[in-house]
Amino acid sequence: MKKNLLFLLALAFGLTACNESADSFKVNVSLVNANAKTVYLQKFVNNEPVIIDSAVVNNDQAVLTAPLDNPQILYALKVKGRKGAMPFFADNKDVVFVGDMENPQDVEIMASETQAELDAYNKQVSQFDKQITELYVAMQQAFNNEDSIQMDSLNKVGTALMERQDNFRDEYIKAHPESFVAHYILDGVKQDYPVDQLKEMVGAFTTESIYRDHLNEYIASQERLEIGQSFIDFTLSTKAGEKVSLAEVIAKNKITMVDFWASWCGPCRHENPVVKAAYEKFHELGFDVLSVSVDQDEAAWLKAVEEDELPWTQVRDSENKASQDYMIYYIPANFLYDQTGTMVAKGLRGEDLEAKLSELLK
Repeated sequence: MKKNLLFLLALAFGLTACNESADSFKVNVSLVNANAKTVYLQKFVNNEPVIIDSAVVNNDQAVLTAPLDNPQILYALKVKGRKGAMPFFADNKDVVFVGDMENPQDVEIMASETQAELDAYNKQVSQFDKQITELYVAMQQAFNNEDSIQMDSLNKVGTALMERQDNFRDEYIKAHPESFVAHYILDGVKQDYPVDQLKEMVGAFTTESIYRDHLNEYIASQERLEIGQSFIDFTLSTKAGEKVSLAEVIAKNKITMVDFWASWCGPCRHENPVVKAAYEKFHELGFDVLSVSVDQDEAAWLKAVEEDELPWTQVRDSENKASQDYMIYYIPANFLYDQTGTMVAKGLRGEDLEAKLSELLK
């Protein structure tokens, strides 16, 4: 009954809070359990949220205003003191938020056709998420029971389920080439696709959008990081404050590996002994490593270098400049360059690294 009452209240609110200006639209908030809290209206600019208005909730209601902009812009409603925010599309029209602040996942956003389209898609995806979560809980129980047979069985079911989820997403994007919602969805998961497949999917879009532009920019940047391309130079500092440029390191060696890692990254720490073994075996033949830490905590970085006994040059990318240039979404990540600065391999781990070095330095 409360939800129905809130719905009617919000509907009335939306009708009475009509758009008085031709150059703005309103976000009408009707949220219980939010009284006296400040709400912020954010707009995403270059994928970063920027506050454009704020208001204090009074009698479960607040009104925020945004200037008209590209109707494809993503907005978000954030409540002070709460983690996260509630993203939404407004279509440059007055919209209404209605629900309970204690259950933000159930808050309804009304009046935006684009948001309704995205909500319908997310509703389907959430069914997969629910099943995957249930499988994860069951796998945890099987692990606690040391039931390896059950774990293996559940893992196969989970893998197949995640493939179905990925296929659903792909089919949705292919079926809606004209919708910038599909462009937006693909933009959010672009790093999960090989460049060639991503180019094909974006090439099938039949309309322009800011998200299609993002995708094309990403593709262009990724193509700079394909095998056969030249290195992207950077200069970073060692523990002692010495400036080290990648260009200088490459010029001194037959093969240089640029290795992005962090002290807190388990797979990175697991891989360090592999890299160390390769370094000891091939260093005299012209192989060197330049490790680039993405640690924000300098002490943690230096402690990990000491613990893992890494003898090659270590620098830290505290401002994430090199990481951005090299499109680092996951670590560990590595790139191998020959002495001319041409990429000859990337993403090598385990035995693949030694095999490639044997080939290149034979």
